[in-house]
Amino acid sequence: MKRVFALLVLVVGFAFAQAPAYPENTVGVGFGIGRGLMLQGSLGLPFSPLGIDTGLDIEVIVPTSFDNVEVWALLKANLLPALTLGDLSLSAGLGLDLSYNTAGSIFGLHLGTVASLEIPGGAISGYLGLGVEGGFNLAYGLGGRLYLDPVALEVGISDRYNFKLALLYLW
Repeated sequence: MKRVFALLVLVVGFAFAQAPAYPENTVGVGFGIGRGLMLQGSLGLPFSPLGIDTGLDIEVIVPTSFDNVEVWALLKANLLPALTLGDLSLSAGLGLDLSYNTAGSIFGLHLGTVASLEIPGGAISGYLGLGVEGGFNLAYGLGGRLYLDPVALEVGISDRYNFKLALLYLW
């Protein structure tokens, strides 16, 4: 039963996406409907324990009313970088997200799966995690990126915002 549950969590994680499972170096700005301005970036971490690619994604959400700020960080490890689905590359890994919202001083922590499916000219990426944030909570994200080197257009939904549109610079 434990194996079936673990497989179910992994498959559901493939369906929900946000940041790619593999590390990228990005910086960007976006807007979340109902949330406001978002500053975001990601970074491949310089250490790779046991040869595993690791990365860090960060988002800072500043509402249009400027009454509170939310900071979100996702530490990720790309555990299965060389999977294929048909002719498309698939990556899957593990993510630990940390968040803090200054309105109410709410701290969140979630552990879950991260997955990415590379499509021609872009990627569909995902995250699904369980944890706490003012009580037991489910964290999720679904998104896609269209790569136009050296920039990318990103759209997404998550438990933190209803819809986001962002422009990223990659290096």
